[in-house]
Amino acid sequence: MAYTLVAGLLGFILINVYLFIQERQQKSFITNAFGQYLSPAVIEALVNDPTKLSLGGERRVMTAYFSDIAGFSTISESLTPEELVALLNEYLTEMCNIISAYDGTVDKFEGDAIIAFWGAPLDQPDHAVRCCHATVEMQTRLIEMRKKLLDEGRPLLHVRMGINSGPMVVGNMGSQSRMDYTMMGDAVNLAARLEGANKFYKNYSMISQATYDMAKDQIDVRELDVITVVGKDEPITVYDLIAKKGQTPGPKADLVAQYLKGLEKYKKFDFAGALADFEQALKLDPKDGPSLTYVVRCKTFLEKPPAADWDGVYRLTEKG
Repeated sequence: MAYTLVAGLLGFILINVYLFIQERQQKSFITNAFGQYLSPAVIEALVNDPTKLSLGGERRVMTAYFSDIAGFSTISESLTPEELVALLNEYLTEMCNIISAYDGTVDKFEGDAIIAFWGAPLDQPDHAVRCCHATVEMQTRLIEMRKKLLDEGRPLLHVRMGINSGPMVVGNMGSQSRMDYTMMGDAVNLAARLEGANKFYKNYSMISQATYDMAKDQIDVRELDVITVVGKDEPITVYDLIAKKGQTPGPKADLVAQYLKGLEKYKKFDFAGALADFEQALKLDPKDGPSLTYVVRCKTFLEKPPAADWDGVYRLTEKG
């Protein structure tokens, strides 16, 4: 009897020691595997509930973020491999620190591109706001970085960023031996398309109507256009993300007001009136990308008007 009790107690202890070791190893794995990509708050939540990282995915409404350095091929050709790696590491570190500060999840790096999302693995009802505010801060940090890079005689970095919110599948995808915590779905693909679409407006931060609807009380924007992207037939309204709510500088606010006058006339097919307003906007900022884009488009439509049944949707034929 005594032997049986001792054996049972010993077995109980061994099982609990084994489970304790397994738990410690699991927590260590989570911290080591995701510590570089997730904020401390997210890591803590995953350590407390590792089931969030089980193999498989779940459907959530989230916000996806894609970014890409404009002209990166030209930049890479002008640098030695060591210089290029140093520049990329500096850039990626700065951007990912901001993403982490807003509790975002870095999905992956693809060369110079950053893919990230908000809304998983933690529930973040304000995921769109977090992403937009992080994007604003990243663009602000890039302005500071360009001043430093200019002083050092290094290439300047201008980064296009695309954001979209909607239903996505997120979770650990892959095999038991190799998994990636990632996202997928049409809403993700649209975010990637919007990053590229910036190119056609000489713009750097583009958000979708869906993201705008979720974050509009916390951000300053200007409408860019109604477009269809490559591979999609449904028109969407897209916006230039400018600043956190109420933080647009005075000169920029004046520019936006003038630009919007032109956009209103453009929507009414008054291309001559719109052209005059966009040209006036360029007097406030000769480098304003959206105004430059519409000046060219208005001139084109004045020479060759669109079809009488044109719905005002601008259909992109390239990914950007």
